[in-house]
Amino acid sequence: MADDQHCDDEQPEDPSGEDRGPELTPEQQEELKKSTDDIWRSLAPKFDLKLPRIPNLIPDSVLKNFTALSAFAEAQQAIVSNAIKPLLDSQAAWQKQFSVINSDIFKNVALQQSTLNNVASQLAKNVNFGLSDTVNKAASQFAIQQVSWLKDIAPALANIRASFYPKNLQGIEGLEFEQVEEVVMVDGIPLYGVPRTSTALALIRAESVSKRREILGRRWKTISADCREVATACTESTVATYVPFAIAALDALDAGHTEAAQALAGSLVDSIIRAYFKKDRVKFTPDKKGKRTKDAYNDFTIRQFIAFAPMWQMYQQFWVEDGDVVPIVFNRNATAHTVSTRQYNRRNTVQASMVACSLLCRINEEVNMQKVA
Repeated sequence: MADDQHCDDEQPEDPSGEDRGPELTPEQQEELKKSTDDIWRSLAPKFDLKLPRIPNLIPDSVLKNFTALSAFAEAQQAIVSNAIKPLLDSQAAWQKQFSVINSDIFKNVALQQSTLNNVASQLAKNVNFGLSDTVNKAASQFAIQQVSWLKDIAPALANIRASFYPKNLQGIEGLEFEQVEEVVMVDGIPLYGVPRTSTALALIRAESVSKRREILGRRWKTISADCREVATACTESTVATYVPFAIAALDALDAGHTEAAQALAGSLVDSIIRAYFKKDRVKFTPDKKGKRTKDAYNDFTIRQFIAFAPMWQMYQQFWVEDGDVVPIVFNRNATAHTVSTRQYNRRNTVQASMVACSLLCRINEEVNMQKVA
């Protein structure tokens, strides 16, 4: 690779005779490599992968003049992001207005977190910042220099992209994380390990939470079978004690005893989460005052996020003494503290069983990974 890179200490003389911009000192280059490494780690190790440092693949010529440009762009994006932050903050006020916050509501008001971030990014990239000719030339040169590098790295990124997801999602071509996020975080329907790929694809492509719940109702038998297969495969001692209860809930579901199945699955999910997160579990669930955010989820790897994100919806606040309307979607608190056909039904039983088996699958895999490490 070294023969293909320009590794001289100085850049070739610019034919125009104009200044190409400041050279980076060794200290600046090292700092830039660290920054670029942080970007790479946000793409790779966040997905439970161990990959080579991407800065080592970037020619030194590409590093020239990059520090000032990237810092400027970051500052501009921060300005745009701060400008739309009040829209994000306003979402907290919806907690009392709506008994359930789901993807339909987010779509109707166009306030999805990922959408707003994308808006900020696009605005930042397209605003005319009034750069000087010298900086514009440096930006143009940087873009040209990185073309060959991107040609080399793009196939590698495409090859590892599938590994970002659990096995049941890896066969879905062109899958975007925002699609997965909507299902698992916004609607609280698990996609880690269960269900099988064809059902997962149907859930992802469904246009609304109601359509997704219809899928849970229509395909409950195959989903139950998928859950049983995943739970049975969890043999690590950390989760093995929970497996018989997961199977018992599935047995009750298959036999038509949906209320009993949902009650057991709901208690099982709560037991697993309390054992796994201990006191930290409160970081990942809404609080009664509606002030807690989803920020704690930012520390998860992509796979962890997919496995644990359904917690946010599952633990939405429900207080009988406050006269809260019984949620129609699966809710752990409503399952534990009220008896109502609005909460107890087959769709919610299927969802609760999926959450339990998905959690067991993820934790079982984590124990296996620790053994390999």
